Amino acid sequence: MVTANTFYRSHARRGFTMVELLAVVAMVGILAAIALVGYRRYLDASKTSDAKAVMSAIRISQESYRAETLSYLNCSASLTSWYPSAPNGKKKNFYNAGHAEDACWRLLNVTTDSPTTFGYAVVAGGPGVNPPPPTTVNAPTWPNPATEPWYIVQAAGDQDNDGTQSLLLTSSFNGEIYVENESE
Repeated sequence: MVTANTFYRSHARRGFTMVELLAVVAMVGILAAIALVGYRRYLDASKTSDAKAVMSAIRISQESYRAETLSYLNCSASLTSWYPSAPNGKKKNFYNAGHAEDACWRLLNVTTDSPTTFGYAVVAGGPGVNPPPPTTVNAPTWPNPATEPWYIVQAAGDQDNDGTQSLLLTSSFNGEIYVENESE
């Protein structure tokens, strides 16, 4: 014989309690928050990889220019004279006809697949000229004075426009790209 109490217990065992549902919702929320932070880092790192690709293209262009002229192309007034514009978290086309250094950058013939959020600077000099110090915190050291033609490429990006910049640096003195604050 089935009583009302037995019937209620058998149905209660088939469902979830409110506490169990709240626990599952809390776990899903925590996992979503962790995934969102990871996704944000992934997006920031992908923007930095675009800057690395542009810097590699600049290096190749500089070496081609040196093969023809025996010197490197000096396109920027300083390592903080950003082209196509100062980093502000907004995307911009790589070529900026209104920029004072546009003609020199076009001589480098660097192309990008999409707009960039980074600003770039290229400073070059000849033997006997002291290279400028980079603006990075843990700056690499250069020969002072240089014994052959040289160039330095620096890139800066401020993805969230908070004043903290991702800085990338490479030069003819070494083949590495130094990165600081990559996921800024």
